[in-house]
This record gives sequence, structure tokens and C-alpha cells, in this order.
Amino acid sequence: MFSFTNVIHIIIIFQGALLTLYILVSNLKKDKGDFILAAIIGTLTMQILGLFLANRGIGSTYFQSINCAYGFLYGPLLFIYINAIAQKQFVFKTKQVLHFLPFLAICIGIVISEGGICIPEIYIAYGTHIFIYILLCFLEVRRYKKVVKDSYSRLEWLNMGWLHWVFIIFSLIVFVDITQFIAFLFKFNTYLLENIVYILVLMAINLLYFNGFTSSRKPFGYSKEDLEFSTSLISRKRINTSLEENKILISRIENHLSQTESFKNLNLTIAVLAEEVDIPKRKLSELINDHYDQNFVDFINTFRINCAKKRLMSPKDPNETILEVLYEVGFNSKSSFNTAFKKKTGITPSEFKAKYN
Repeated sequence: MFSFTNVIHIIIIFQGALLTLYILVSNLKKDKGDFILAAIIGTLTMQILGLFLANRGIGSTYFQSINCAYGFLYGPLLFIYINAIAQKQFVFKTKQVLHFLPFLAICIGIVISEGGICIPEIYIAYGTHIFIYILLCFLEVRRYKKVVKDSYSRLEWLNMGWLHWVFIIFSLIVFVDITQFIAFLFKFNTYLLENIVYILVLMAINLLYFNGFTSSRKPFGYSKEDLEFSTSLISRKRINTSLEENKILISRIENHLSQTESFKNLNLTIAVLAEEVDIPKRKLSELINDHYDQNFVDFINTFRINCAKKRLMSPKDPNETILEVLYEVGFNSKSSFNTAFKKKTGITPSEFKAKYN
């Protein structure tokens, strides 16, 4: 007879295997990150499959022993996945195999000790290991956002909130898993904690698939040049110009954007704008930061929102929709437009339109 735990196991195994297979065979033009995503979901599925078989009395000694090694896989896989989707020129290098040495060491230890290596200290090491990698993942996401804000004008590329939820869920899995292990040592009932872990695993699989593989909010990937430019802005070394020269340059930028409305270009970058106004890219960034106290994406979106406000107050056509306006002024998604509009005005586009019409 199947228990509730067994039912959760079956759901995870079935869905995880199906999604892993679908990722691998559904599209010939897969990103590098898709293969790593399949590896993460596949690893979670194999671990749960092993636990399911052990609970049914099949290879229980082997599967219970190898279970303590899986935890050393998720941190490296998640970190490499974040790098793969954040970096346009990502290449898996031989040195990245070093990330998996702890996992290999535990596996060898399991074979030599016949499972005796799976002691409480290993669970402490596993928790520390994955939390370090989650921190590294968070720092990579933060770096990605900075690069986008410094060079690009597409706000939807900053929609990375789903990854933060992935980090939170993995952290909860580790926390509850270690709590469960401690409870087991003290001979407490771990049934509830065990099932919470499995439900969190199911959530992680679905979140990774439906946002990492099927969602249109996937990051675009920054280039090495983008990263070098963003890093250079941190340097204290600046392009020296007088206050009067800066005023002339600022006037040139504003006149250009007002006259040409190049801010409506969805794919406008700081490099393109720098060429249009004939100002060095780094100097342009310094002017935007110093004079407007904004990064590039916020600076361009200010012009877009101001243009949208005018259109909403005085539409060209009485039947003109907000969707038509947002595409016209340079946005590519309703959620990004609503976020930027409310940030600048304090109200939603719909509320603004109703106020003036």
C-alpha cells in the first residue's frame, strides 16, 4: 500500500523525468543553460527515485548511502546554470569540474566505508556547501543586473525574481532536511519534515522548468565587453571635463533624445546612444549617473514614461490602448511598463489614463 510519502515520490519521479526528457528532446536549438537545467531536474528526480526504491525495500543499503552525496551536486549545478544564462559567451571549462570534487570525494568515501561516511558532520558540510553556492549564485545575479542597468534599456531583462525564489526554496530544502536529520538523531517523528522536503523539491522542479525553460523572461546574457565596461565604472578614475563642458554635453543628450526620440528603440544601448551623440561611452555613463543620479536603463525609461504620459493625456486616437502606447514608447512587456510607470508616477497607467480622460 502506498503512503502519502510514496505518492509524493511518484509525482516527483514522473514529472521530473518527463520534464527532463522534454527539455533534452523538445528543441534542437537549446541554450547551454538548458542542458544544465535538465541535469538539475534530473538529479533531483534520481535522488527521489532512489529514496522511493529504498522505501519499497529495493537496494535500500545502496540508495540510503548514496543519498548523502547528492547534496554536494546541487550547489555547483545551480551556480553553473546561473552563469550559463547570465553570460552570453559562457563556455564550460575543464576547471569547472573542480566544483564537483566534493561530490566525487563523498562517493569514493561511501564505497570505501560502505556507507559509514554518512555521519552528522557530512550533513553539516552539505548545508554549508550549498549555502556558499547559493550566495555565489546571488552575487552572479546581482552582477548580471548591474551590467544590464549600465548598458541596456530593456527593463524586462531585469525580471530575475524567479531565481531568488529558487534560492529561497533550495535554502528551505537544506534547512528542513538538516532539521529532519537532527530530529532523527534525537528519535523524534520526522514524517512531517520529510514530506515538507519532498513538497519543496516538487516546487523547485516546477519553478525551474516553467521559468527557466518555458518563460520568455529568460536573461539575454551579457558579453565580456559589457562586463568590462560595467566593471570600469566602479573605478575612481574619471574622464575629466569642466562643469561648463558637462552642461553642453547634457544639453546635447537631451536635445538629441527629444528630437530623434531614439529612446523608443527597444534595443537601444549605451554604446548606440554614445555613437549618436558623439560622446565616449564611459563619459556618457558618468554624465547620466552624476547629473541625473540614474543608471542607463532608468535614464532611458524616464524619457519613455514622459512620452507615455503625454500620449495617455492626449491620445492620437480615442480608441488607443495602453498596450499600443507601451510598444510605441519603447517597452516590450506590459509588466515592465507598469513597473516603470508606477515607479515614476506612483500610479498605474490605467489609473493615470482614467485621471486625464
